[in-house]
Amino acid sequence: MISAAESARGFAVNKIDPELLQEPLAILEERRFSSARVQLTSVTELGDSVSSILEVGPGGGYFSTIINNLGYDIKTTDIKARTRPDYLGDFREIEIPERFDLVAAFEMLQHLPYQEVTAALKKLASLSNRYVLISVPAHVYRFELAVEIPGMIAPRRLGLGWFRGRHSLSFRWEWPRRKGPSKSGWEGREDYWNPHYWEVGRKGFPKSRFLADVESSGLRIKWARHNPRFDYHLFVLAEKTGS
Repeated sequence: MISAAESARGFAVNKIDPELLQEPLAILEERRFSSARVQLTSVTELGDSVSSILEVGPGGGYFSTIINNLGYDIKTTDIKARTRPDYLGDFREIEIPERFDLVAAFEMLQHLPYQEVTAALKKLASLSNRYVLISVPAHVYRFELAVEIPGMIAPRRLGLGWFRGRHSLSFRWEWPRRKGPSKSGWEGREDYWNPHYWEVGRKGFPKSRFLADVESSGLRIKWARHNPRFDYHLFVLAEKTGS
């Protein structure tokens, strides 16, 4: 016999909109989820210089949940009420009176037409006391040679312990660039998934152009690197000029 509580839970689960599960479940794909680790370590590597964080567009909520559990003071802003943000609305338009040590925006900027990206970057910089951490989709080609050396081949007693584990040599390049997204890909769309208006590495959007636009927005790039397990995600850590 099913209890009333179990029945209520079953009813609630059955009422979940399947589309709302798509984003958090998609992020759990093995290579894509490795970007969550890059997000987190990019912050923790900054040490005591960061204690307060604003995340723009929290998506599945993994970053904000874990970084909060690590003791950081994090708030979110989103145009979607379903993510229960601290600041609801378009971050470019709403008033956010606080300033944060770091402002994060992961896989968000490509959902804006590229002509609006510079203004968005300037707004991100204005909300930060010091750092802006972003990731964007990037199309690159990769060639990798890798080898895994087992311990039995590299015994420590012979001084070969350093040789154990995985060793790889990889190269990335952008050329030839892929075609840009077509206008038909975003016109009239009303589904849950927002279209990508642009992506780094496509025609007209080389990495050099995007990085130059980041630096023209009142930011100085500290580093830019691909997630080594998922090249499609390009991460950029920038510091406010004069910080």
